[in-house]
Amino acid sequence: MRTGKKWMIGFVTLFLVILVSIGALTIIVDPYFHYHKPLPGVSYILDNERYQNNGIVKHFEYDAIITGSSMTECFKPSELNELFGVNAIKVPYSGGSYKEINENLMVAVEHNPNIKMVVRGLDGVRFFNSKDDMDYSDYPTYLYDSNPFNDVSYLYNKSILMVTLQNLLGFDSDGKIEMSFDDYCNWNEHYSFGKDAVNDYYARNTVVRVESQIPITEEERTIIKENIEQNVIALAKENPQIEFYLYITPYSICFMDYWKLEGKLERHLAAEKYIIELLLPYENIHLFSFNTEYDTICNLDYYRDVAHHNEDLNSQILMWMKDGHGELTEDNYEAYCDEVYDFYMNFDYDSYMESMGID
Repeated sequence: MRTGKKWMIGFVTLFLVILVSIGALTIIVDPYFHYHKPLPGVSYILDNERYQNNGIVKHFEYDAIITGSSMTECFKPSELNELFGVNAIKVPYSGGSYKEINENLMVAVEHNPNIKMVVRGLDGVRFFNSKDDMDYSDYPTYLYDSNPFNDVSYLYNKSILMVTLQNLLGFDSDGKIEMSFDDYCNWNEHYSFGKDAVNDYYARNTVVRVESQIPITEEERTIIKENIEQNVIALAKENPQIEFYLYITPYSICFMDYWKLEGKLERHLAAEKYIIELLLPYENIHLFSFNTEYDTICNLDYYRDVAHHNEDLNSQILMWMKDGHGELTEDNYEAYCDEVYDFYMNFDYDSYMESMGID
């Protein structure tokens, strides 16, 4: 009996020591930056947006942020740093809604009083979302809330433990780890671009065509207003010391074609104009659109599908912002809206698609 009791005590003690050691190791290394900023000498892997972005904005040292959907994943913060003299991080959310992106910005502002610049993409496919749309239900909520008890999901997670050990060893599956926001979730090297790539994605002949365009409704205007006010304007109003560089993400001409065929292009352009009018009154919001860069929009060499463009265009967008090129103002926005309406509503899509081999 005594031998059995000693064995049990020894086993429990060993189990607790192992348990505490694993938890302590995760806390010390902290691969998702839940507790602290990166430790010197540890090779951190930047590759998991919804697990790492919250910790990045809380604990890293920075004064500028690049954020948005997958359309912003190929930005290089080093280029923003050089152009604007800032120290930027990149925290994109692939498929992210306006609410999701805004909530992370709110956390950033709460934890970092030094932020002076935000570069953010506004996706046209999100114009008609409700203000509380969140597409991802499997969030690691234990990393986002302030409840210490549910951190067990972080401290005792096999996958996270493996990442912790990789960090300590200084290697990932591709070799040595080098933490770089330029490379963080940058997919540019993993895709082909050009008309063949777009054609593989865009099945134009399957689109259900309509005879007339669908107008925007007052109910949709209300939805847009609530979304923009809650998830874009509110933070800018509350933080006049921060300059918000917002831009309407430049989709390819094929996306415009898709909307035109479905009868949604006029509605989309009306929504864009309404959003512009909502944003322009705020002095610390600098709103850009590059939809009049027709040589770019119609050049499929930039695109991997109807929407996503390569990192060269991300770089160009930063340079345009620096030069004030494409910035919308109270004086020029109506002329801009008239111009894009005339161009995209009257564009000869059939001839263009035929020349690109897209059917």
